[in-house]
Amino acid sequence: MATKKAASKGSKKSTKKSSATKKRATAKKAVTKSTAKKASTGKCTGWQAVQDNMPPGPPTLTVTGRCTFPTSGYKVTLKEAVPQGINPAILLLRKTVRKPTGIVLPVVTTIKVRFVKKKATRKYTHVTILPEVTTIKVKQVF
Repeated sequence: MATKKAASKGSKKSTKKSSATKKRATAKKAVTKSTAKKASTGKCTGWQAVQDNMPPGPPTLTVTGRCTFPTSGYKVTLKEAVPQGINPAILLLRKTVRKPTGIVLPVVTTIKVRFVKKKATRKYTHVTILPEVTTIKVKQVF
């Protein structure tokens, strides 16, 4: 009888250890997934916006920046957001990130991002990049 109780107590301890180990493993997986999710979105910096009003051509708005990703193969595009906001002097751009497909190099990669709007007759004061909501002041060149 005593041996059955001891055996059952030992089995309870082992199940407790295994459930605690499982909890730790799940917590580690959650942390790994959250950091991987943040890293996969990348980080974009160095945004600049210039509106060139010099003759002879039509005014041109150029927005540039750099995005850094944990691997190669990412593509970033900027397009005008539809609909635009309530202030016509602020241009809204939507940033789209396409993840790589297939085999990629595990090398930190920086991509140059560029958006050009030709015939920008409206004088813009700011450009806002969505969804990260980064607002840049537009430099006017006359």
